[in-house]
Amino acid sequence: AENITITLNNAKFDIPLQKEYEYKSGPELGSKMIYLGSFAFIIGISCIIIFMILYYRISGIIASIALIMNIIIMTSVLSILGATLTLPGIAGFILTIGIAVDANVIIFERIKEEIRKGNPPLSAIELGYDKAFITILDANITTLLTAVILYLFGTGPIKGFAITLGSGILASMFTAIYVTRTIYQSLYYSKSPKK
Repeated sequence: AENITITLNNAKFDIPLQKEYEYKSGPELGSKMIYLGSFAFIIGISCIIIFMILYYRISGIIASIALIMNIIIMTSVLSILGATLTLPGIAGFILTIGIAVDANVIIFERIKEEIRKGNPPLSAIELGYDKAFITILDANITTLLTAVILYLFGTGPIKGFAITLGSGILASMFTAIYVTRTIYQSLYYSKSPKK
């Protein structure tokens, strides 16, 4: 046993190497994954837009416009930063879209509550946005802090996810609170208010 131990620790074995398994990974794997991620992104956005329009009608159309603006803003910010969209980046993109829709849903439900209380349309819109603002701000600040922490302590793909998530949070705050409110007010003042 001692001789075997000495031989294993110090000696050279005259044994030929034999290939048991070989795996090749090239850039085609990455492009396939990015294609699948982009496909999931398009399907996800389409489903969200269809659901919002079916459930909220005109408000859903307003939310969909804000969502498309959110995507344009995020793409512009990532382009300015020179970020490369990887699979984690696409995941951050999709997550941000969900967060943007969540903000719109909170606002719309608050407006519905105010209308049920008997407030006139413009007042219901103003109160709905005012009451939803703090909830949206709280949720987005905590998510933004998480993105900052991921960026500071993460590496490579994690940083890409954090950049996408952070820029998406800021864009969704702008579109959900400012853009949709502006569209609502423009509609209200452009014609006689309807239910």
